[in-house]
Amino acid sequence: MTVKKIFFLWIFLFFAFQALCAVPLTEQFKRAGFVEICNKKQGSTTFDSLYAHFDKLIEFLQANPIWAQKLYSAKERFIRSKERNYYSSDFFGFYDESKKEGRNQLSFYYSTHFHEFIYSHYPEFARVLEISSFFAACLEIQKTYENQFNTVAAELRVETIFSSNYGSPSILIKVIKYLPSYSATKPHYDGTAFSLFLDSTDNHSLLLSPYKSAFTSDDFSSPLREFSRELNQNSILLIPGAHLTEFSIYPTPHIVIPSGKVRYAAIAFAMRPGYTPQKIEFSPLPNFKY
Repeated sequence: MTVKKIFFLWIFLFFAFQALCAVPLTEQFKRAGFVEICNKKQGSTTFDSLYAHFDKLIEFLQANPIWAQKLYSAKERFIRSKERNYYSSDFFGFYDESKKEGRNQLSFYYSTHFHEFIYSHYPEFARVLEISSFFAACLEIQKTYENQFNTVAAELRVETIFSSNYGSPSILIKVIKYLPSYSATKPHYDGTAFSLFLDSTDNHSLLLSPYKSAFTSDDFSSPLREFSRELNQNSILLIPGAHLTEFSIYPTPHIVIPSGKVRYAAIAFAMRPGYTPQKIEFSPLPNFKY
């Protein structure tokens, strides 16, 4: 995607976001737990391509465990570097839980600093088409949403959360493939500032609830969406994570329930550089029975 296209996409997202913010964001989070944004410029085609690249990466790493081990070693080395502090997280790289009962999923946590670190210290990765193509697809998507998080932080008057020497929000892109045998029993809170659900091949599998003092499973439902993936109008959901409590912004709990089929999703996590999570006990979350 060219710089010009990215600029106009950001302008579109900005005004779409402003229109949605006639009601203050904090109030929307309290009422519904999320805000929906329409992305007409980066629709299902972009993400279907991303998932196709992810499938090729999965196939390559499962068929070549030596490369999977090298990628794991690169991740371990990266989380000991100073760049790791930009994300306040140890989640990077490839996670193969396809044979783990109760999980049955595969995921990849991508960031530009991890990308650059790997190519700098392990240049051989750049010559593997399955890896380089997937990284390029993630990079294109990540660049699109940097200004989105800046806009959100400005609206909430929490711009300082992204203050750092790096000059832009710290974003993790998570790409997930859920297998038909996937299952989950309990919702969770994201350890992020914000989470932006960019795309899903099955929106109805995501259930969430605005934050409350107490929860039951009946509090969780699939958000009503105005925009349709089928019409290439990507429905993006923005929710707060667990790292904004000093601003009296509480996280939105959510769960992905089994669908009995393969499901893909892409999420952008806005992290907080150098942040140490506060010791706060959030409301307990209920178990789900299917």
